[in-house]
Amino acid sequence: MLNNPAQLFLPLAIYTVIVFVFIWLENRRISYRLHIKEAEMVRRMYEVSILKELGERIGYSLNVQKIADIITGSLRQLLSYSTVSYLLLSDEGRVIFHSVLEESVNHRFVEEVKHRLVKALSAMINKEIKAELIDESISGTITDESNRGEIRSFFNIPVVINSQPVGILNVASTKDGLYKEEEMSILYTIMNQASSAVSKLENILNQEKGKLNSMVASMADGVFMVDTRNRLLVINPAAIEMLGISKPQPTIFDVLDALASKFDLRTKIEESIKNDRLTVEEQLPLNQRVLRVLISPVKDAENKALGAVVLFHDITKEKAIEKMREDFTSMMVHELRSPLTGIRSIANLLREEKIKNERQKYQEFIDLIVTNSASMLDLVNDLLDVAKLEAGKFQVMKKTTDLANVIKVRVQSFQSLAAENHLALESKVEEGLPTLDLDENKIGQVLNNLLSNALKFTQKGKITVSAFVLKSGQDLADRVLSLGLIWPGIKNDIRLNDDNVVVAVTDTGIGIPESQIGKLFNKFTQLEQSAVSEKKGTGLGLVISKGIVEAHGGKINVVSDEGKGTTFYFTLPLKNPNIEYRNPKQIQMTEILNSKQF
Repeated sequence: MLNNPAQLFLPLAIYTVIVFVFIWLENRRISYRLHIKEAEMVRRMYEVSILKELGERIGYSLNVQKIADIITGSLRQLLSYSTVSYLLLSDEGRVIFHSVLEESVNHRFVEEVKHRLVKALSAMINKEIKAELIDESISGTITDESNRGEIRSFFNIPVVINSQPVGILNVASTKDGLYKEEEMSILYTIMNQASSAVSKLENILNQEKGKLNSMVASMADGVFMVDTRNRLLVINPAAIEMLGISKPQPTIFDVLDALASKFDLRTKIEESIKNDRLTVEEQLPLNQRVLRVLISPVKDAENKALGAVVLFHDITKEKAIEKMREDFTSMMVHELRSPLTGIRSIANLLREEKIKNERQKYQEFIDLIVTNSASMLDLVNDLLDVAKLEAGKFQVMKKTTDLANVIKVRVQSFQSLAAENHLALESKVEEGLPTLDLDENKIGQVLNNLLSNALKFTQKGKITVSAFVLKSGQDLADRVLSLGLIWPGIKNDIRLNDDNVVVAVTDTGIGIPESQIGKLFNKFTQLEQSAVSEKKGTGLGLVISKGIVEAHGGKINVVSDEGKGTTFYFTLPLKNPNIEYRNPKQIQMTEILNSKQF
């Protein structure tokens, strides 16, 4: 039992001190925790604010330099530093170095920062960065050469897009012991999130660019695009071929070289962008082509010029057709004018009394008028037939017809003309040739056209009209040979899917060049053949013949050997493909006519 008050005070004092110490320590611990939480909150708020700023200011931009500028401009909210700098690779092969001076360090300090960044980035990309490729800039406060401070604290943050290093961000200070792990981790987080966003956007844009490039590559027209600095952004294979460029990945200089002395492309592009309008060059002869060039400015959503797109449209065929049409029109005018001029001249002569009194002369002039009028009427009829064919209004009136008799009549009508030209005209028709459903007059017109052409382009020898049945799948060349016929230029493996009658007109004339055969049944191309043979003609006969044969469900074609002769043949489907026809081992040919050899 304690009776002394002093004995009671001592334990109480000790207890009080312990309580106060405990409270003080607890307050210190709580204050430290609050300080840590506050610092963490500040860092978190900085992280959120900088990411929000990046999102608002960058948007859908792939500009990594803009990201670096935003981060370097906001770092003072998080930590202290003397300089914050970045070194970035640009799309043009250059390297961008930019340093923001928070303190007035000397020039040597900045050079040391740049040196360390260049060394680090060279190691990352495994490639030496040459000094002449670096574009350097400095902002912030001014340098102070009297400041002898050196780099005592610094750290680098790599900038990586799609797993590829594109630069480094650096923070440096003249003070020791700065930059704890917390500050570095925040910057790493910010840079990684920004890089990730750019990487995702770049992947999306690459996918869309791939789709666009595939579409452009598949275009028949030549297309390429340049930016405002005349850099070639994209070019498709068609444009490379039209320009005659051998490189698979050409530059704008290759394009300009291909057009040198022919077309000032650079000036035209600049004018199109400056005037904001479509520029058109109607005709550009280039590498045996004729191109139509269209240059159109390209702008973004804010109406800012991005460059220009150039399109090459090959109008070589259109120009060739236009020329043929002009030649055809000129020829038709000549064909009509000649008989008209003759008729007018003869009509003026018939007014003279002297001619009226000479009955024989008068009758000759009348006959010439009739002949010229008939020639004009034939030409007009041909034109009308072609117009009906092109309009799809050409009609045939089919009835059961003896084709052998049609051939006989047509050959007889041309016999005297063949004799005048000292040519033999014969006809060979397979015995027992079946009757067919056809328009006798129209098929007769086809034979007239083919015989007229044969007589026109044959100077010596003979002309043969033949007709025979060709079974489904039977080789035409073998069938012709078995019948003892000679078709210059015929080849094997010409077969039909159904049974047909084949009618052919073979001559021993000048023949047709292989390069011209595919153009024969065009109303414009007969002009070339006429020029070669020095024979006049409209060339409409083959066009009309093709239309007539196709209206009967058949096909018309030609085989030829230049200098030896030509065979025009057409097919007519049989009325009843199941009927059996006589086909003895030795085919007997009925010779309808065989004029004397001259």
